[in-house]
Amino acid sequence: MRPEHDQRFHRIANDYLERPGGDYAELLRRGYVSSPDGVDLEQWRAEIRAHARKDKIRIATRADGTRAFAFRGPQTPEAEQLAEMTRELGRAEQLRQLAHTARELGHQPGPWLRHDTENITVCTLCTARIYARFDPDPISDGEVLSEPCQPTPTSL
Repeated sequence: MRPEHDQRFHRIANDYLERPGGDYAELLRRGYVSSPDGVDLEQWRAEIRAHARKDKIRIATRADGTRAFAFRGPQTPEAEQLAEMTRELGRAEQLRQLAHTARELGHQPGPWLRHDTENITVCTLCTARIYARFDPDPISDGEVLSEPCQPTPTSL
């Protein structure tokens, strides 16, 4: 993986794991957020809703099993929603194609993590990664796309 893509990969993963601005900041930045492990779900939902009320932002929260979620409503003007949906469907198709390429090399890509126009994932069998950026000039990079899977003993 090119150094600049490796750096972005680690930044996206660390921001997701550490949530430097907290859960509410993640909700504002990404439009959705899920609760961390081990928190009281109702208390977490109440805190997120309190922040949103203070800022006069409409959100929805939901608890499902051991996880809670908060979502912002659509931010795209109605006239632009079809174009955005078309872009998102194109992104989903490109991610499916990247995952297919990875599986052809024996990899098992995990769930995708998204940050704005970038997505990352790792092989669940080894440490190989994919970095993808979708803006005017799409980029995909990573070991998963060019090297056969070499499962680690702990992943078997």
